[in-house]
Amino acid sequence: MATLSPSTTSYNESATLTEKYNQFAEAAEFNRVGWTATAMMIQGCLLSPVLLLTMMYFGGGDWQFLTGMLTFLLVIVPILGAQKMKYVFGGFLISLVVNLAMIALNVLSTL
Repeated sequence: MATLSPSTTSYNESATLTEKYNQFAEAAEFNRVGWTATAMMIQGCLLSPVLLLTMMYFGGGDWQFLTGMLTFLLVIVPILGAQKMKYVFGGFLISLVVNLAMIALNVLSTL
């Protein structure tokens, strides 16, 4: 009887964006050191210096420096706290968006 019954393989093609993100974050746990090093490198060697340079050349307020340093903490704290990668990715994404928005604000304010 078991050979005559149809197989009930379920395909999850309608996975939501949150489910895909959680699956990606779970798979990234294996390469945790590489992902955290990449996030720190992008944040510390690209985003923060570019933000400081645009603040210097185009004039930025103290609130931008404070916001830039606080978003840097969004990346460092989950890494040093050994949190799951979904928290590291989330903090890095927020930091990336905020820093890019402030850089664009500084550059576009002179036009």
